[in-house]
Amino acid sequence: MNKVLRTVLLVIFAAAFLVSGAMVIKELHDRRVSASYLHSFQEAYAPSIPSGSIVPEKPKDKDQAAPEEGSEPPKDTIPVDVSNPQIIQLTTDYPDAVGWLTVEGAGVSHPFALGETNRTYIRSALDGSYVRSGTLFIDYRNSRDMRDSLTVLYGHNMNNGTMFSNLNRYLDSEYIRFYPDVYISLPDRTDHYTIWAAMVADAVYDKLFNSAGVTGDIQYIADYVSQNADYINDSLTVTGEDRLLVLSTCNPSYFFARTVVVCVYDGEVIP
Repeated sequence: MNKVLRTVLLVIFAAAFLVSGAMVIKELHDRRVSASYLHSFQEAYAPSIPSGSIVPEKPKDKDQAAPEEGSEPPKDTIPVDVSNPQIIQLTTDYPDAVGWLTVEGAGVSHPFALGETNRTYIRSALDGSYVRSGTLFIDYRNSRDMRDSLTVLYGHNMNNGTMFSNLNRYLDSEYIRFYPDVYISLPDRTDHYTIWAAMVADAVYDKLFNSAGVTGDIQYIADYVSQNADYINDSLTVTGEDRLLVLSTCNPSYFFARTVVVCVYDGEVIP
């Protein structure tokens, strides 16, 4: 009887060892595939961040007279080419792709997409194939032009340091102070954002997620962030007329916890 029991236990332990080994091998394989996927896109499509001035978006003056036909535009209104050829190619090759996110302080230089739902790119590459890291994506309620008053951009907290794994660094006030710059590269322009606040939020009930895609006055969001953030950059004055970008990833505090980095739009980068 003891011999049979020992044999059964040996078989169980051997099976558990094999299963564990297979899981480790699969995890390492998935990490390599994810890293290779991101690297290939960075080589093919990563835009260069233009060095130049940041020009805030100006409200249109409805009473401004149209220029006379044939007249020369003032020198300061002559159009400057601010397009990103790499992103034009990216969105041509992958229709769901929207643009490119660069957050140097978090080591983020990745494309992002807009899917039919918020699950479309959870574990999918832009070509639809499986990849453990998925693809960064904006909330399905947001618009591709990135001009909503509140845009939410999601990404996984990967163990290999890719995607949004380093967003948790921004829960440190000193880190925000030294690495505040966020860039959104789109086919027709590059937008600059400054990190305003960082906090741990609830993915189910938090106003930030439920308000994705809203337009118009968002003073209630500005007030909410001011009252609940773990850190606020007091040098910035944010009102309901500002445009906000929310970067969100998993936080280990509890199951539905999310690390949230709130960025405020500064303007378009003009070379």
